[in-house]
Order: sequence, then structure tokens, then C-alpha cells
Amino acid sequence: MKSLYLIRHAKSDWGDISLRDFDRPLNSRGLKNAPFMADILAKKLKTVDVIISSPAKRAITTAQFFAEAFDIKSSDIIQEEKIYEAPVSKLLEVINSIDDKHDTVLMFGHNPGFSFLIDYLTGESREMPTCAIAHIQFDADSWKLISSDLGKLIELDFPKNYT
Repeated sequence: MKSLYLIRHAKSDWGDISLRDFDRPLNSRGLKNAPFMADILAKKLKTVDVIISSPAKRAITTAQFFAEAFDIKSSDIIQEEKIYEAPVSKLLEVINSIDDKHDTVLMFGHNPGFSFLIDYLTGESREMPTCAIAHIQFDADSWKLISSDLGKLIELDFPKNYT
């Protein structure tokens, strides 16, 4: 069994219009929600094998909060450029390239790609709000085998479930 946790970055700050999209930081709500959701996941999930993130500032910052909750060094987060502004085909390339020694993977990125990826992998059309966590499980021994409609959406959790 392989478990993939797709995590959309927390809420980002649009206040500085001079910043490139790639460089936008988290806003105050994002800085509150990311550690909150990280703690919730850490209570449900005992171990994570690897964290892969878009290198965009808002995604990597969100990933760092989750790494901290799992006692993983920020330097151990794999930054994968293919995730930023990626269509499903590029996201699937990233998933298919994960080392098979890893069974539980956290992947941090963006919409609309992550919402489309959930639909592609599970056949369920779901919207990913900011800082949402989608747990998808695969009855497979290799990440290379992951493809359309092979996953089961176990849970979709997000901050507004707790307000």
C-alpha cells in the first residue's frame, strides 16, 4: 500500500503586487492554519517517509510547518520544480518517480493542479481549499504504477472543518 497526502499551500499574501507569484509568502491566516493542520495530521499519522514540495515560497513554507510537526529537518524536504503551476501530467511524473522504499508521502503544491489530480487519481471531483489535506491510498507496491482511477480518497480535511 502507498499513501499520498496532497497538501495545498496555506493562504498566501497578495498585499505586495511587486512580488512574482512564485515569491508570495503566507498571510496571517496561512501562518495560523499551516501549523494547526500540521498538528492535526501528525496526531493521525505516526510517520512520514518523505516530503516533496513545490519550491514556491508559500508551498515550501507550508511544508516546513508540517516537517516540524513530524520532526523532519527542513533541509530534508525535496523541492521539486515540476510541481509549481503543474498540470496533472507533470504531477503524475513526480509521483511516478518517487522511490518505492517510501510508503507514506506528503506532497505540497497548488491549485488547480491538485484538485484536478484528485479527480484523475480517484475519479472524485473535489476542490482543494487552502491548506487542505487529501489522503489518497493506492493498493500498489510501486509509485511507477500509479495512474488514473487507481487511488481511493480516504479523507479530505481543511481548516474550515474546525471553525
